[in-house]
Amino acid sequence: MEDAGDPRARRRWRSRRRGVIARIDEIAQRALGDTAMVAPVPDQAPEEVLELLRDLGAAMSRAQDNAERITLILDDVAKAYGAYGVSFFVLPTGIFVRIEAGSSTRVDFAPTSSQSSLRLDQIDQLYRVVDDIRQGKLDVATAKARLAELLRRPRRLGMASVVIGTTILTLGLGLLLHPTAGAVPAYLLLGLVVGVLQWVAERERTLAMLLPVAASFAVTWAAFAWAAPTFDAAPLDLVIAALVVFLPGAALTMATVELAAGSMLSGSARLVYGLQRLLLLSFGIAMGVQVAGLPDHAATSETLGAWAPWVGVFVFAVGHFFASAAPGRTFAWLVLVLYVAYAAQFAAGAVLGSLGGSFVAGAVLLPVAYLVQDRRSGPPVPATFLPAFWMLVPGALGLEGVTQLIGDEEVAGLGDFLNALLAVVAIAIGVLVGSGFSERVGRATSHWRGI
Repeated sequence: MEDAGDPRARRRWRSRRRGVIARIDEIAQRALGDTAMVAPVPDQAPEEVLELLRDLGAAMSRAQDNAERITLILDDVAKAYGAYGVSFFVLPTGIFVRIEAGSSTRVDFAPTSSQSSLRLDQIDQLYRVVDDIRQGKLDVATAKARLAELLRRPRRLGMASVVIGTTILTLGLGLLLHPTAGAVPAYLLLGLVVGVLQWVAERERTLAMLLPVAASFAVTWAAFAWAAPTFDAAPLDLVIAALVVFLPGAALTMATVELAAGSMLSGSARLVYGLQRLLLLSFGIAMGVQVAGLPDHAATSETLGAWAPWVGVFVFAVGHFFASAAPGRTFAWLVLVLYVAYAAQFAAGAVLGSLGGSFVAGAVLLPVAYLVQDRRSGPPVPATFLPAFWMLVPGALGLEGVTQLIGDEEVAGLGDFLNALLAVVAIAIGVLVGSGFSERVGRATSHWRGI
């Protein structure tokens, strides 16, 4: 028996362990059909690399990626092109890139605040470009051409898909949050209202800036004045489902993640943006309730069975497929990730409570998204991760609290608002745990595509 304290025995053990890991990785690569590593791309001109890094960083910011992850990805891209002396300063509204070019240093900046967020089909193609760069398949010129092409790609089915998708999305969220028989047609009608407002805002810049206020006012007035009495539904439930598409749940969660990771400027900016978005929605809701008046009757419509939320997950996925222009080949993977996340939240919530369920769902979400990405037909992580945020973050509780504050339940309203913020923190901590686990396990394999 070898002495465990013998340095030679420890070296032999480490060598055997590396051999076993390498053999497992080789078998996995053969099973996945991986080909041999591509020869690295020759070193590129620093000026060209600088422009590509700047444009890639701006695109990933528009894809709602967090500052630390953008920095890590850009650092990998710089290494793939043999660039040195590269550093980054990433904010939600822009990115600075510094690179050494011979005896001089160059700095460039790209703003992102005035540009719209990327659709899911653009996000899918963006991270496939990044993946090809890191595997040595693209030179700088080809990567820039592919990036420019995906950024100007028109929306599939045009703006009609936004109206259709938002209508379906609202129904799915309604089935998830408040599944009652009478509310189903009201969800469809109010979702249609929100979809039409988004379609008009796409053409009118002024309305686009005021869209959260205009949509929250229109939906609240319609729900309280005629939708709730007509369909025997609770007006607050209708408002929450229709306005979830405007809730900054992803921004607040990402802000918490960035602040925990030490990205104070980026995290603070996202936090302020998220809170300001909540205030705009709250203002529109307050006006809508004051104009329409509080309801004088209680809804008596029966709640649908336990099956309704599970159907709602699928309906939600269909709505996202149209509203966010998800690539057709990714739909099945999107459905899988959403169901796993919802099942984790449902099962853990039954044992650990709502906050525990949110934490577990956040921790499970990223490893599952990375496993899906590792499949040959799997979409990049953000293409499934972002839609799951919309489903997991119960930011609607914050709006419910606002409406209760307007009425006669001030204490309950403050409690619901606090619960919403705590749920965001629980999901963010779970995401941090899941991200650390995914990176530690994934980087042990040569075909790791994540960060």
